[in-house]
Amino acid sequence: MTVRFGSCDAERHWRPTGVAVLPAVPDPRTEQLLRGMDELLAVLCGPEDVLLTHNPPAAAFTELMRAAGFGARHHAVPGDPALTVEERLAAHGLPGFEGGTAEPYAVLPGTSAAAGRLGLDGPLPDPEAVRLVNSKSWTTRLGLPGSGQVVTSLAELDRAASEPCVVKDPYGVAGQGNIVVDSPARLALVRRGLEREQGRIELVVQPLYQRAADFAAHLVIGPGGGITWLGIGQLENDRHSFRGSGAPSGELLDQLDRAGYRQTVEQVAAAVAEEGYFGPLSVDSMTTTTGDLIPVLEVNARFSPGLISSMLAGRAGRAGRAGRAGRLRMSLVPVRDEGFFERLVNALAETGRLAVDGRPGILPLAASTLAPPRGWLFHAVVGDAEPDLTGILEKL
Repeated sequence: MTVRFGSCDAERHWRPTGVAVLPAVPDPRTEQLLRGMDELLAVLCGPEDVLLTHNPPAAAFTELMRAAGFGARHHAVPGDPALTVEERLAAHGLPGFEGGTAEPYAVLPGTSAAAGRLGLDGPLPDPEAVRLVNSKSWTTRLGLPGSGQVVTSLAELDRAASEPCVVKDPYGVAGQGNIVVDSPARLALVRRGLEREQGRIELVVQPLYQRAADFAAHLVIGPGGGITWLGIGQLENDRHSFRGSGAPSGELLDQLDRAGYRQTVEQVAAAVAEEGYFGPLSVDSMTTTTGDLIPVLEVNARFSPGLISSMLAGRAGRAGRAGRAGRLRMSLVPVRDEGFFERLVNALAETGRLAVDGRPGILPLAASTLAPPRGWLFHAVVGDAEPDLTGILEKL
């Protein structure tokens, strides 16, 4: 029995105290939607597994996962919803999971205590090792092509940002904590924000490339350092925010083979393992319009939507389902009320586009991210064709 749980806003829990934050417009709803993303772990579950989530599972979501062959037991974690899943599990626990194996979305400072309270077996990496390798500062110091540089003062920032660049928070995520600096006015804005923060400065400055393709390598590092290669997913990004993942083109794979990309990724994985980390790993990369390969933009030592997409594709392949079953999409949609997910599932079923019982189509992957007035729609595309959702979403 595998017990899956975990906070999807892991980066903020890894951030050291006293480090200045890049200026940004706060979005109080983002945290709410991030907490609902733990439902994405359902498609990694088998019938004997357990999924513990921040929110109580919607009946329509549980029924859909069972119909699609991901029949795990779903439970909401008791306790104060203002706390993380890990904090609530450590404080309250849940009976009946002794001897199971913990599979967290990400290892946070409180993950070991939560797993211990549940009586789960299996090793977990040291939280400090996890914090280290997830920092973009650590990735930059690997010295790979295009990695940029770490700056620790305003003077260093001025020198590094003299040309168009991307300034990154070492613990930013999902498009937050990345600022394109392409003018003196934009640099001045960043400087003023950092001066107001009055915290310790630690930033990563990377060149501003013209992107041709975004993609990521997905693998798993075992406790002994062994590497299991899961594959490469081509990413669809809106600026720096994830919007989808699927199979890479043959042209891209040929380019990566010629450049020795897999060997570079395995070198990065070995460096990650040497720091003491083991578990899921994704390496974000890109090619440029001038034909260059930037092998490592950053490392995500945790689960991610792209990695879940890759694992879902592998599971579908083992089940003998034809087509590109691992395409995962995320879009922003207006949501009228809490019944949106159930109406979406019913509309897909009525039009023959719901991917259950081995049929191709669309499989919605989370209900709690569809909170009014505007939510995040995650869905998988099963089969060769990609059904159009526009009409259904307009009616909903």
